[in-house]
Amino acid sequence: ERRDRGVLPLRRAPRLPPGAVSARCAGAPMRLFSYGTLMLGEVMELVAGRSFKSCPGMLAGFQRRRLRGEVYPAIVPAAAARALGVLWQDLDRAALARIDRFEGALYERQQQPVQVADGEFRSAFVYVLRPEQHGLLLESDWDEAEFRAAHLCAYLATCRAFSREQGGASGAPRA
Repeated sequence: ERRDRGVLPLRRAPRLPPGAVSARCAGAPMRLFSYGTLMLGEVMELVAGRSFKSCPGMLAGFQRRRLRGEVYPAIVPAAAARALGVLWQDLDRAALARIDRFEGALYERQQQPVQVADGEFRSAFVYVLRPEQHGLLLESDWDEAEFRAAHLCAYLATCRAFSREQGGASGAPRA
C-alpha cells in the first residue's frame, strides 16, 4: 500500500448486515434516527421491546418518501434534501437486533451524522431503502398526521404481534 506525504488512502466504512453490530459498538449504547413509524413512541416501544430517551433530529442529504402499497416511508439519498425525525438514544444490542428483524431486507442499516437541536451532530444508525427497492418509491412525502388518522390502530396491532413473536416487551424468549 503506497502512502504519499503521510496521506492515507480513503476507506469506506463497512455496511452492516441486519442484526450485526460493529465491534466498537458492541458494548456501547447506540443511537437510532427514525423518520417514519418508529418516530412514534408507542411503535418504537413495541418493536424495540422497551422505551428509550429521544430528541428531535435532522438527517441532511436524505429525502423521506412514501412507498407504493405501504403505510410506512423510506429514505433515499438526495443531495439538497433533509429528513426530520427522532433520534433515539442509548439502544442496546438486543433492541437493535429486534429493530433489524422488524425492518427486514427492504432497508440497509447505515451509520450517519444526525443534527440535533443544539446544532451538534451525533452518529446514529438509520435504515435507508436499498437501491434495488427504489422502484417502490412514490414522489410524495410520507405524512405522519395522515398515518395516525388512517393507519395507526392497525399498524399497532401488527407491532403487537411482532412483539409477541419476539418474546414480548423484554425480548426474552417465552418458556
